[in-house]
Amino acid sequence: MIESALGLKMDSNGFKYFEVLDDIPSDYKAIKVWSVLQFFTLAGKKTTINVENVIPITDLAYVIFSPHENRYYLRFSHGWTLDQLYFYRRTLEFSGEEESIESLRRYVSDSNLFLLLTETQVQDTTAMLKRLYKSQYMGEGKVSYRAWISLLKESLDLDDYRDYGKNLTGYRTICNQFEKKLRTIWEEIYKSNQNEKEKAI
Repeated sequence: MIESALGLKMDSNGFKYFEVLDDIPSDYKAIKVWSVLQFFTLAGKKTTINVENVIPITDLAYVIFSPHENRYYLRFSHGWTLDQLYFYRRTLEFSGEEESIESLRRYVSDSNLFLLLTETQVQDTTAMLKRLYKSQYMGEGKVSYRAWISLLKESLDLDDYRDYGKNLTGYRTICNQFEKKLRTIWEEIYKSNQNEKEKAI
């Protein structure tokens, strides 16, 4: 358990922190967060990226860097939904306002947040990225982690626009723009994998 890590300390308010990222146990991989979508993954062995198939990563730990104190405070994900953490809007289950989510989104924007992935979470993510590639190209390869987040963003935004923009002027044009972006990302993924195969020969 990361809460029993040797390098973990506690401040006067009872908040646990690491002084440097190197204090984090080696069986955790620290991933810099640039999008709140990094808190999510595909359910089971799904390969279709849509709102129904995207779920929060379970038992997810992360650290928030405090520049003023030069510390990395340990936190655990609340399992926020896409409507809460990504779309951040009112639903039947969510009021549309949550201070803890607003704070987390600010930390992400300021590049002060790191996911702490266990070996199992890394392996699950890697397997998912390989399944994604195979579902698209019917061959061995892998979608890069950064490309996965780009695919996720464009796919979710397209799904969302199809729901909320269907009566807007230029609807078909906007949908085509999203689809073009997705094709471009997939083309770059394919080229990257082909280049890696050529280097291996």
